[in-house]
Amino acid sequence: MPTMIVRKQVLCALSTVVVFAAGPVFAEESQGMMERVETTAKHIGEKIESKAKAVVEKVEEKHVVDKVGEKLKKAATKTAEGFEKAGNKIKEKLND
Repeated sequence: MPTMIVRKQVLCALSTVVVFAAGPVFAEESQGMMERVETTAKHIGEKIESKAKAVVEKVEEKHVVDKVGEKLKKAATKTAEGFEKAGNKIKEKLND
């Protein structure tokens, strides 16, 4: 019986030592994992930034902003001309 108790105590002591010894190992693995996640996140952020820059360059290269501005000016001019014609027709009808 006493040997059984001693075995249990030794086994408990050994398992406690293993747990405390394994703790830093698991912490290091966890830290390594976090570093990899951080590195991957930075890499993804850099890729997104480079792709966004490429899109901006293409938009500037094709003068999309200028073209859209010109189209809006033309549309506004045509609308103003249309309203002017409509106003003239209404005046003509009222004068008759």
